[in-house]
Amino acid sequence: MKTSQTLLGAAVFGGLLAASSFANVMVQLDPAPVKFVPPTPVRIVGPTELLRRHEGTTVTLSLTVDAAGLPHDIKIVQGQDENLIKRLLPAVAQWRFAPARRNDTPVSAKILLPVKLVDGPVS
Repeated sequence: MKTSQTLLGAAVFGGLLAASSFANVMVQLDPAPVKFVPPTPVRIVGPTELLRRHEGTTVTLSLTVDAAGLPHDIKIVQGQDENLIKRLLPAVAQWRFAPARRNDTPVSAKILLPVKLVDGPVS
C-alpha cells in the first residue's frame, strides 16, 4: 500500500514540474519584439595628410559606439598601413554618432563601418 501511494505522489509531483516547466517555455517562446536602430554618424572629422594612393579606397573599421555616441576601440579590419593607422584612427576618434537604440533607449553597440576615403567635402 505504501508503495502505490509513493508512486502516485511521485507521478502527481512530476506532473506539476512538467506543467511548471511548460509555462516557463511558453513565456520564452513569446518574447516582446525588440526594436533596434544602429548608430549613425552625425559629425565626421576627415583625416589629414593621407597618402594619395589611399584616395578612393574603402576601409572597413571596427568600433564600439557607446550610449553617448562616442567611438571607442577603433581598428582597421584589414591591412595595417601605418599611414592609415596614424591619420585615420585619430580622426574617427573625433566623430560623433547618434547612438544605437534598443526599444528607444540609447545603448552601446559594436559595429563594422565601411569608410570611403575621398578628397574634398563629405556629401
